[in-house]
Formats: sequence, structure tokens, C-alpha cells
Amino acid sequence: MRPLVTVAATEGPVAVLEALRSALAGGPALFVASGASGADAAPLPAAVAQHVGLVVETSGTTGRPKRVVLSADAVLASAAASESALGGPAQWVLALPVHYIAGLNVLARSLCAQTSPEVVAGDHFTAAGFVAAATALSDDTAHATALVPAQLATLLDDADARAVLRDFQAVLVGGQATPEPLLERAREGGIRVVRSYGSSETSGGCVYDGRPIGGARVRIVDGEVQLGGPTVADGYLDDPQLTEERFTNDGGIRWFRTADAGEFDGETLRVLGRRDDVIISGA
Repeated sequence: MRPLVTVAATEGPVAVLEALRSALAGGPALFVASGASGADAAPLPAAVAQHVGLVVETSGTTGRPKRVVLSADAVLASAAASESALGGPAQWVLALPVHYIAGLNVLARSLCAQTSPEVVAGDHFTAAGFVAAATALSDDTAHATALVPAQLATLLDDADARAVLRDFQAVLVGGQATPEPLLERAREGGIRVVRSYGSSETSGGCVYDGRPIGGARVRIVDGEVQLGGPTVADGYLDDPQLTEERFTNDGGIRWFRTADAGEFDGETLRVLGRRDDVIISGA
């Protein structure tokens, strides 16, 4: 068994980064508590399976907190796939909370690229805060960031932020469905936006602009999008029933049932919606 440690997101990204570094290198597995959810006080086991690297809390669309169990290999596979898909290692601007998989992925990608992320300061996201973080990036490597659509809209409304983003290798956008006019506005401004689709259960985004990255697989079963491959989670901590409902092994591949409706032509995935009208996506 492997020890499981909890780090509060309120301790800051540097503390989380160091705990994640240890977890991915074989040290204690990591759970990042939001500090705001009552579920954070729910008891956690003192130890998890030896291969587990990260436990991520997510409410999904049900409002009921679930704790997703990810192996260290899954998190590292996600980081490597993203780096390859985006054209190489980058230094990242962290603009997302580190108790969410999208924020944790920025830290994991930074560790794999051996770069130090710059953090957007302040309790509330602002264009000025983002520009300050971006200005602190090194000139020795490419730059990247991950945003939710509302953040992208905020930056596109600011001339300084737009100018900064034009020099970025990529701007991942996920967290929810991104309006096409917002994407077009960014692209017309010379900004390389990449739509990211995935969830905590797939170690974050594993489909970029509709195409699976790395070893990710996509299939449609009875109209439902299912995602498979090396980034798929083990399941949910202490919830074997839900794990059995949402995950399956088939042909040596682990699959996650997203509950999203979609179409896949063998190359490009098109997400049509969700049975409860919510789309899961993740940077």
C-alpha cells in the first residue's frame, strides 16, 4: 500500500506542485482539498494501492462529490500526450484552481517539461493578473496556458492580454462547451486556441479539437461517447458500484462511459450534448 496525503489548495500552488512531484516520483499519493467543500472533511483512507498517484474530487453533473483515483502512469501519460500534441515542452501560466484536474494538469505538464509555472495572482481572475504572470515567463521556451471559456472571453476583451496570447504556443480551452463565436474571435486575433475534451476520469483532456491525443481511444456505444486508453482512471475511491457503472475493460483497454452523446468518424469526435444537457470537458 501507498500512503495518501492531503494538501489544501489554500496552501498554494507551490505546495501542491511539490506534493505532486513527490507523488509522481513514487512518494505518497496526493489528494488536493478545495478547502471550501464540506466533502473535504469526509474521511480518507490512510493508504491507497501502490500504483495510485492522485485522487481528484469532482462533482461531475450530479452535485454529489466523487473522488477519482488516477495512477501516476495515467497522469504522466496525459502530460506527455499534451506536450506532444501541442508541439513540445512549454512553460505554463496557471490560471485554474489546483484542486481541479485542469489545474493539476498544468502542474504535471510543468514537471514533465522541467519548467516552472507562473501563477495568476489574486482571488479573482483578471486580464491584468494574467498579463503579469505571462510577462514573467522565460523567453527560453514556448508558452502555454489552460483556461475556461469565461477566462478566454475576459482576455480577449483586453488589448494587452490579446497581444500576450498571440505569442503562446497554445491556449487550451475546456471546462465546459466553448461557444464557436468565442473560438473564432480568438483565432481571428491570431491566437492558437485548442478545444480540450475530457474529464477527471480521463486525467483531463484527452481529445484536442475533436481528435484523440497520445494513446487515447474514442468509440461510440449506443450513441454514447466512451473514452479509453492509458489516461483513464482506476475508478472512484470507496465506490465500487459507481466504478462498475462508469468504467469497463474491453480488449485490454480501459474505457470510461462519459454519458455524452456524440459522433465519431474514426478521426474526429463531435460531441452533440449530454442526456442531462451538460457537457463534461477539461483542459
